[in-house]
Amino acid sequence: MSAWWSDLSARERMLVLIASALAGVLLLSLGIVRPLAGMRASAERNASSARDAYELTAAAAAVAGGTEQGAPLARTPLRDALITTTNAAGIQLVRIGTENNNQIEVQIEPVEGDVFFAWLADLENRYGAALATADIARGQGGEVTPQVLVFQRL
Repeated sequence: MSAWWSDLSARERMLVLIASALAGVLLLSLGIVRPLAGMRASAERNASSARDAYELTAAAAAVAGGTEQGAPLARTPLRDALITTTNAAGIQLVRIGTENNNQIEVQIEPVEGDVFFAWLADLENRYGAALATADIARGQGGEVTPQVLVFQRL
């Protein structure tokens, strides 16, 4: 290596040094800077998602905490309770399944988060119906998009 270097002219040595420096900067950029920038962007997305989930949960807790507890109307069929409360809340039912094992599957249109959680609280407080399972996504501008909701009697 030493013999090769000494055989180079001053101009060639300068070009090799410049090319080595550029290669080092490129490796530094691709190996360290870009991965760190990607991790930072990912962390920002995760923080934003967590902040949105927190706001959604806080809204649900505020709505659920502000309702008064009454005796559930357990004799009302679950299907009738769902239809009555969705109409009262202004929520559009897409599909309502049949009641099996004291559970019923429901799909609704996207709705504002506070309306959705107030509806859930009303169902639980007045009719004794609670979510058994849910597949809910955050929609645009404070809306929630429930894909599938399964209710059951408490």
